[in-house]
Amino acid sequence: ERDSLDESSIQNIADYLRDNAKSTYNLLESLLTWAMAEGGRFVYHPINFELKQSSHIVCDVLKSFALNKKIELIDQIPAGLKVHADINMITSVLQNLVSNALKFTPTHQQGKVILSAEVEDSYVRIQVRDTGLGMTEKQRQRLFDPSFVVSVRGTSDEKGAGLGLVLCKRFVDLNHGQILVESQEGSGTTFSVLL
Repeated sequence: ERDSLDESSIQNIADYLRDNAKSTYNLLESLLTWAMAEGGRFVYHPINFELKQSSHIVCDVLKSFALNKKIELIDQIPAGLKVHADINMITSVLQNLVSNALKFTPTHQQGKVILSAEVEDSYVRIQVRDTGLGMTEKQRQRLFDPSFVVSVRGTSDEKGAGLGLVLCKRFVDLNHGQILVESQEGSGTTFSVLL
């Protein structure tokens, strides 16, 4: 039907197809990762690496998403800060957390998503903080529960599979770490990963 459509209709269809393809791809990626994790197919391979390597990859991948939503994506992770962990799993955790932070931060409200990290005693605390919608206490308590996987649409109606945080928890556990969340409805959310 291309000949009977004007440019604006073609653009709308193209945008719709792109968004659908992206959400299908993300769902497939999450399902494959989840299946591999559940089947014990992930090999925990820890190395000493600079955390900045992971944050750099994540910010590169998600900067266009942030720009589209007019959200400032800020990487404050200091150069030279090393962790002993599986780099692929930690990069995946950061990507999920930053992607969620962007998803639940409203467009055109001078929103910010900030990655930071610091050494505390014998561990490193990594934080992903946003100025988004925040969560209720009930939502917070069910976040990492695999028997309660629910996809919540983002502020621009973004879709998700609801598997991201369950995977984050699994990966952090495999790296002998902890994942914590602080959130207040209307005041944003902070996820902390302790490695």
